Amino acid sequence: MKKHNLHSYAMTRRNALKTLLASGFSKALLSSSPLISGLLLSRQAQANTLPNKSIAIYIPGGGIHDMWAPSGSGSNMVMQAMSSSYESVKTDCNFLLNMNHTNAGHGQMPRILSNSWSGSGVDSYDVYMGKQLGAELPFTYVNLGVHSNGKGYLTRDGNTQIPFEDNPFTAFKLLFGANTGGSAKTPILDAHADAVNSIKNQLAGYEVERLNEHLDAISDTQRRLDDLVGSSSCSAAPDSSEFNLTFDTFSQQARLQADIAVAALKCNITRSVSIAFGNHQCEFRIPELNYTGSYHQSIHGGSNGQANYPYYTEMRNHLGSFTAYLIQKLKDENLLNSTVVIETTDMGHADKHSSVDVPLMIAGGGSAMFRGVSTPTGGQYNQLDALHTAAAVCGVNLPYGQQIPGVLT
Repeated sequence: MKKHNLHSYAMTRRNALKTLLASGFSKALLSSSPLISGLLLSRQAQANTLPNKSIAIYIPGGGIHDMWAPSGSGSNMVMQAMSSSYESVKTDCNFLLNMNHTNAGHGQMPRILSNSWSGSGVDSYDVYMGKQLGAELPFTYVNLGVHSNGKGYLTRDGNTQIPFEDNPFTAFKLLFGANTGGSAKTPILDAHADAVNSIKNQLAGYEVERLNEHLDAISDTQRRLDDLVGSSSCSAAPDSSEFNLTFDTFSQQARLQADIAVAALKCNITRSVSIAFGNHQCEFRIPELNYTGSYHQSIHGGSNGQANYPYYTEMRNHLGSFTAYLIQKLKDENLLNSTVVIETTDMGHADKHSSVDVPLMIAGGGSAMFRGVSTPTGGQYNQLDALHTAAAVCGVNLPYGQQIPGVLT
């Protein structure tokens, strides 16, 4: 695939802001609302023709090859018990078969998105992609989680490990809230009102339409956040206080984080997002399933001695449904062709802590990659090669790993 120089269209944030200031937009306006600055800075990336957005998803606990690996292609692709949750989006995915892992097992989170344990100045995949694709945007990268903190890190900016933002309410305020303060009872959208009204007469018609679409998307996410709060013991959406997010709402939190990720990409607030659904210790539970114990227990002994691991299968398949939800959300928002999604994990068969037959998948990418297929890799490639290949879909040369043949068109 033809390479392109990202820096030929990605201005530095300083130069981009300088251009906007020269066009009559005030510094106070740009700093008060990530939504507004993201919209305006998106003008700098109009020349990009390859996918220019990235999402990295981490699902702990691997998967059992014969229960996960799809067969066939296109609409005739046959999903298995652990992958049936991808049925609705299977034609948008490239399932990588026979993949290896360099450091399989629990406790491997630092090596999921990186080739280094300690850093040594090497950015993790999500940080590197953010710096290459959107260094000029309000947030270079966004790393979200669902009960992910406390057992390691995925994201590393140089030598600095970055904790997950596990609280969707905090993430929402950080990304879409204005930095100008105000009453805790003021809806987040109201904080943008002055900024929106002050620039509408300076925008092209299509930009006004896009801005209205962004506000609609944010309003819908705000409503869902309010609904979750309303069903809890908390009487109002959190401002500076923490909200007690429990395992009982794990699935709701996961889908809300997916909504926030998609809205952040659509509003051009960032071009790189990572989401972890849990952490390597797999201590969470999902009470609406048949099996209500911990994910870790479902893997090791929680299947009541049955060789087909029914509880592990049920929980792993449910976790995959969050990825499918996010992919469908990107598709609904007309973002999937411009976004590459990679789903990662930390091992193959988790009860064996296996380093072979690791279930990895790349989705989206428009015409830059083959979709609706399973790609056999011959057992010659690992998770770092999957990251390298996903980056290559966007024309980015990740400094570790190698490209897997048969994925890019």
